[in-house]
Amino acid sequence: MLLLTLAMVVAGSALGSGPAAAGEQDTGTACALHATSFDAVANAPAMTIRMGCAGGAGSLRTLAQSDSDLVVAFDYNVPERRNETRALARQTVAAVQADQSSGHTLAQALYDHARDNAVGLYPTTDAGDYDGRITTVGDSIVLVLPTGEIGTSATWWQKFIAGGVGAAAGVAAGGICLVVFAPGAAAAAPVCGAVAGGVGGFVTEMMNASFDHADFKDADTWGGLLAAAFWGAVTGAFGGALVKWAGESAGTFVSGLQETLRGLAARLGNFGSPLTYLGDHLAEMVPRLVARLGELQRGVGNSVPLRVMVVGDSMTQGYEGDSTWRYRLWKWFHDEHVAVDFVGPYKGTKAQAQPQPPARPPLQDETPGASPDAPDTSGGYAAGVDPAFDRDHFGVWGRQAMQDKQLIRGMVAQYHPDLILVGLGFNDMGWFVSGPQGTLDSMKTFVDEARAARPDVKFAVADVPQRTYIGGRDDLPVSTTDYDLMLRRAVPRWSTPVSPVEVVNWSGNYRCARDACPAGYDGLHPNALGEFQIAHAFETTLHDRYGIGQTVPDVPRSVPERPLDVARNVRAVSSDLGVTVTWDRVYGARGYTVRSRLMGATAWNETPVQANRHDTTWTQDGWEWEYSVRVDNAGDGVSAWSPVIRATAHPHTAAPPTHVLTHATLDGVDLSWEPATGPYSDSVDRYEIITWDRDTPGAFIQSTAVRGTSAHITGLTPGHHYLVAMDTWNAVGGGLPTGARPVTVGAGTPPVPTDLRIKSLDAVSVQLNWSGSPQAAGYRVWYRNRTENGPWLSDEYISDTPDRGVTFLFPGNWNFEFAVTAVNGQAESARSGAVSVPAPPSTGTGGATAPGTGTSAASRTAVRAGSGVGPGAGQGLALLRAAPTASTGSVPAARPRR
Repeated sequence: MLLLTLAMVVAGSALGSGPAAAGEQDTGTACALHATSFDAVANAPAMTIRMGCAGGAGSLRTLAQSDSDLVVAFDYNVPERRNETRALARQTVAAVQADQSSGHTLAQALYDHARDNAVGLYPTTDAGDYDGRITTVGDSIVLVLPTGEIGTSATWWQKFIAGGVGAAAGVAAGGICLVVFAPGAAAAAPVCGAVAGGVGGFVTEMMNASFDHADFKDADTWGGLLAAAFWGAVTGAFGGALVKWAGESAGTFVSGLQETLRGLAARLGNFGSPLTYLGDHLAEMVPRLVARLGELQRGVGNSVPLRVMVVGDSMTQGYEGDSTWRYRLWKWFHDEHVAVDFVGPYKGTKAQAQPQPPARPPLQDETPGASPDAPDTSGGYAAGVDPAFDRDHFGVWGRQAMQDKQLIRGMVAQYHPDLILVGLGFNDMGWFVSGPQGTLDSMKTFVDEARAARPDVKFAVADVPQRTYIGGRDDLPVSTTDYDLMLRRAVPRWSTPVSPVEVVNWSGNYRCARDACPAGYDGLHPNALGEFQIAHAFETTLHDRYGIGQTVPDVPRSVPERPLDVARNVRAVSSDLGVTVTWDRVYGARGYTVRSRLMGATAWNETPVQANRHDTTWTQDGWEWEYSVRVDNAGDGVSAWSPVIRATAHPHTAAPPTHVLTHATLDGVDLSWEPATGPYSDSVDRYEIITWDRDTPGAFIQSTAVRGTSAHITGLTPGHHYLVAMDTWNAVGGGLPTGARPVTVGAGTPPVPTDLRIKSLDAVSVQLNWSGSPQAAGYRVWYRNRTENGPWLSDEYISDTPDRGVTFLFPGNWNFEFAVTAVNGQAESARSGAVSVPAPPSTGTGGATAPGTGTSAASRTAVRAGSGVGPGAGQGLALLRAAPTASTGSVPAARPRR
C-alpha cells in the first residue's frame, strides 16, 4: 500500500507540479520549471538544495553563459567538519569531472558515479540525456546545464534529480558521519568514505526505483544492503571501526541524515516524495545494519574473502619443519571467522640443503648467489599444520626491502591483494645493503610501487627486531633501533584515506635482544614461541588499527617442541676428495654437526653442516680419520652423537701452490705463487685464496678464486690482521691448503720486536715472550747454536701472538740463542736482540750436559720439529680449521669483500 501511495504521488510530478517557490522565476523558461529560491536557508540541515535559472542565481550567475541556463547548488552545513566535508565534495566532483574528461556527458558521469557505489537495491539502466559542468564553490557542489540541455518532461527531471541528489547526498552522509569521530582519527576517513559512497549509491537507486514504480524493498533490506556496501568499501580494513561506529553512532547518524533528506524533499516538491518516504523509514533499518555488519566482521555470509599478501624474508618464509608465523596468523583468521585468502607466488618453506660436494669457489669476476627470481620454496611444514592452511606467500630467505621494492608492483598487479603484511629490513642493514635511512627509503618506495598497481591497497608494515650480539657488529643494534624509530615517525605521512599504512610492533612483541633470544632458535629466526609472538604482533595491528577480528588471544605459555631425531646410517668412505661422510636425511633438521679427528688424536674438531654430507678435503693420502654425527637444531636442541666410524683418505686432489708471497695493501693483499705440481695437477682449474679476519669476533672465512699465478684482493678492513691461505682446485675439487704469511692491511714493514725474554722450562725446552706491535701480522723465531757459532736459522712457522714455546732442543737448551722478527706478509723487520739461558754448572765429565755437543743439522731438525702441529702444520692453518664458515641466514661480522 505504501509503495502504491508513493507511486501515485510521484506520478503527479509529471503534471508539472513543482515547489511553490518556482513562481518567483519565469515559468515559461525550462530552467524555471522546478525552481527553488536561491536565498540562504535558515537553520539548514547538513545539506540543502537551490535550483533555478542562472539569471536569479546571484553570485553563481558567473558560472553560466546565459540567464536561462539551469543552476543547481547543493549547499553543505557541517560546521564541525567543514574542511573535511569540503574535501569529500571536491573528491566527488573530481571523480565526475574525470569521467567527463574521458568523453562522457554529465548525465553519464553521474550515472557512472552511482554505479561505482551501487548497493544492489535497483539496477539503474537509464542515465538520462543532458550535459553540463560540475564544480565546487565554497561549501557547495554546483551543476550548470546550458539552456539547450534542459528537458521539460517529468522523466528527464527525475533522472537529473536522482543523479545529482544521490551524488550530493553521499557527501552529506560523509560529513554527518565524520562528526562522531575525534579530529584526526585514523578510522574517520576510510569509514566515512565508505558510508558516503554507500549512501550516495543507495539514494540514487532508491529514487530511481520510486520514479520507475519499481519495488524498492523494505527497511530491513536497506540495512543489509548498506551494511554490505559499507563493508565492501573498506575491504575488511577498518572493519572493526566501522562496526563500532554503527553500534555506537548509527542512530545519531540516521537522525542527521533524516533531517537532511526531509529538508531536500521539502525543496523539491513532488520530486522529493521518495526522500520523504526514505526519511520517515530510515531509522527502521538501523538494527539490521548493525547486525549485518557484525555478521560480516565474523565472516558470516561474506563470500568475498580478504586477500592478504605476506611479504618478508627468512623469518617469514620459514625453514623446513617450521609451522611459521604465517600459519599462526592464518589460524587466527580462521578462529575469528574472518574469510581470508593468502595470495602470492610461493607456497613452501626453505628446504634443507641437498647433499653435494663442496661448492667450487667463484672466480673474482663471477657473481655467485641464487637468482631472486628462483628462490628455494620447496620445503615442507611441521607435521601438525592444518592441511587446509593457505600457504601462498611472498617471503624469501635473504630478501631485502631493496630487492622487493623492485618486485612488489608486479606482485600486486598479478595477485590483487587488499592488504599487504610486510616484514623486511633486517637483511638491508645486516648485510650492509643500506643504513637506517636507506632502508626507510626502500620501504617507502615499496609502498609507492604497490600503490602504483593498486591505489587502495592497505599495509601493515613491521619494524625490525633485534638479534643477539654478533662480534664486530656494534652498528647493527644501533641501526635497528634508529630504523624502528624512523619508521614510526614516517608511516603516518605515508598513509592516504584509501591506502592506510600501519606499523606492526614486531620488535616489542618478539622476545629477542642483544644478550638473549628466547623467541629464536639461533639468535634471530623464530622458534615455535617466536612464531606465536610475531603472529600476535600482526594480529594486534589488524584488530586495533583495521578492526579485523573480535579478539587477539595471548601468546600461549607453552608451545610444541620441535621433533628431534638422531643421525642414522652414518657412513664414511674414501673418495676422490679425501673422505666423504653421509647419513640419512632427518626431516626438519636445522643442521648437523660433524666431529672428526685423526686416529690417535684426543681432541675432536666440530664442523656444522647444512646437509647430510661432509667431505674432509684438508687431508693427505693415507691419513686415517674418525667421525661422529649429531642433529643440531641449535636452540631447539641437539641429538646424541652417532657411533664413531673410521675411514682412510685417498684424495685425488692436487697439491697447493708453492712459494706463496703476500704483500699488504691499503685495503687488501696482493699475492703471487708458483703453480701446483705433482699428481693430479694436470686438471687444475683455479686457485682459491682464503682470508680470515682475526680481529673481528665471529668473522667468517672468506674466499675467492683466480686462474693464473697472482691475485689482488680488496675490501679488507685497514688495520685488521688477516690469516691467508691457498689451495688448488682440479677436476675433482679442492685439496689441502698451504698457509701464506699473514698480513696487517694498510700497514708497512713492522718495527723490531722488543723486550725479548726467555725462560727455561726443562733441559730441552724454553718459553719466549716479547713485546710486539699492531703493525705486525705475526712473528718468526730465529735460533742458532751459539756453542758452535752457527748461522741464524728459522722456518715459516708464524706465531700470531708475541710468545712461543720451543722444545726438543738437544743436547740442551743452553746451547742455543734466540731472536725474533716481526712480519707483515713478505715485509719483515730486522732481528731483535738475542737471548739465551745460562748453561748449567759443569760436571767436568762432558757428555750430554757439556755445551757444544751434538751437530748443527740435528739442532735444526729438533727446533723445527718443535713447531709441528700435525696435519696442516702452522698456527695459521690450525686457526683456519676452527674458524666459522658462512651458513644459510648468517649475518656478516664485517663488510663483505668486494
